[in-house]
Amino acid sequence: MANPHIISFIQGLSHLEARLVEEHLNKSHSLFDGKNEVLEIKLFKYIIQHKKELISDEMIISETGVKRVTDLKNNLYSKVLEAITLDKYILNNELFNEADAISFSLKKKLLVCKVSIRILSQGKTEAIHELLNEIISKAKEYEMYDTLVEALHTKKYFGGIRTGSKEFEDINTELRLFEECCKAVFNAADNYYRLILNNEFVKTLSKTEAAEHLTVSIKQMEMDYKKTRSEQINYYLHILYFSFYENQKDFKTAIEYCNKLILIIKKNKAIYRSERMGFAYTNLCQYNTFAGRYSEALKNAKKSQQYYLEDSFNNAVSKEQEFYTNFYNKNYPAANKCLNQLLSHSKIDTGEFRRSKFVYYHACVYFAEGDFKEALHLLNKSLEIEKDKTRWNISLRILNIMIFIEMNKINEASYSLESLRKYIERTGKTDELSARNLLVVKLLRELEKEGFEYNRENKTVNSSLERLTEENSETSWEYFSSELIPFHKWVAGK
Repeated sequence: MANPHIISFIQGLSHLEARLVEEHLNKSHSLFDGKNEVLEIKLFKYIIQHKKELISDEMIISETGVKRVTDLKNNLYSKVLEAITLDKYILNNELFNEADAISFSLKKKLLVCKVSIRILSQGKTEAIHELLNEIISKAKEYEMYDTLVEALHTKKYFGGIRTGSKEFEDINTELRLFEECCKAVFNAADNYYRLILNNEFVKTLSKTEAAEHLTVSIKQMEMDYKKTRSEQINYYLHILYFSFYENQKDFKTAIEYCNKLILIIKKNKAIYRSERMGFAYTNLCQYNTFAGRYSEALKNAKKSQQYYLEDSFNNAVSKEQEFYTNFYNKNYPAANKCLNQLLSHSKIDTGEFRRSKFVYYHACVYFAEGDFKEALHLLNKSLEIEKDKTRWNISLRILNIMIFIEMNKINEASYSLESLRKYIERTGKTDELSARNLLVVKLLRELEKEGFEYNRENKTVNSSLERLTEENSETSWEYFSSELIPFHKWVAGK
């Protein structure tokens, strides 16, 4: 039975991977000169030429004339897998960093050892010993504990059983140590990814629970690092350190630990990855932004982009950080330039939410510059894309009301406010309906009573404004939120 995802996998190959596979298929054809190889090439070219189409078995039969489609797809898939594990690909330092390339190489050499041991001859023995020792030495150097443990097990049963009980037990002693290291590193990685999942995807932990998770995880990882001296654990430990201080709103200390992490990554080849450097600088950008150090944050954002491939998603995330920093620093031309680059970025989904978000960003920039007509034009465009979807819809609607008020279109502002009230009533309780958003709508309805003029004697308005201005409360304004124009500052400035 064929893997049901073979076609989509091949369609997902990068241009470089597709070229590599085609070269491999052509070489296989020249070696075997068989009909099957020719058909594999024909099918591969057909799939690549129709990357964005849903290709059925009937279409493959029509294209190739072969009725045993499952066999043809399986054979092609095997060749594709062979091609993307060739040294010329996995050791390409323009695609993979040094540690990744070494990891791929060691796993491949270990496979060679295992295959060779199965069909062993006297002439192979010493070469296998040397290869295993090379794998073990390099795996220790780069803290690749999973490969190291597997290689030691292989050496123990291949070599230890031949050389005697001493070497057998010596390997067992090493194994116990490195199995402990492997377990500790996996535990550290798990703690880190649980934090990421909670922050970026589903909020399963309250702020208090998140702080408790960080405290318990840090304590365990500190003990594991002391025991193993593994720099991989130290890497995750420092991420948890600055995450803990971020949770506590102590951005000065978070910045200190983020800078320490950068030094740790730089000086340890076992953990160095260019994307890890980019990640550290992206976090540093955020913390400097939280601290109001926009110029420093801008340097961090640009620095992080140096460590990401230009057409990567991480690069786009970093470019969005650069936009935020410029916007908060009131450098609106630079902010707009970032948005234009984001909208043309190869890894940005230009449909639905993401495109709507960047168009909305543009509207915020024009609003901040006082060009309310252009802001309204772009906002309508963004609302058309977003329609009644959740996430940023309330922020878009609130900005729409603010624009009408600025343009003195009071009737339109009232109509839009009533529409927003009904939308909230219809939507019900969701993550989008934050306490701050609800308070903003309440304040707008109070302002509506006086023609959307801010009467500084109005106690209800002043009370709401005071709550919106508070820090570290559920109604506080937050950086990097959908509310780019702080509503309370806008009202107070009118």
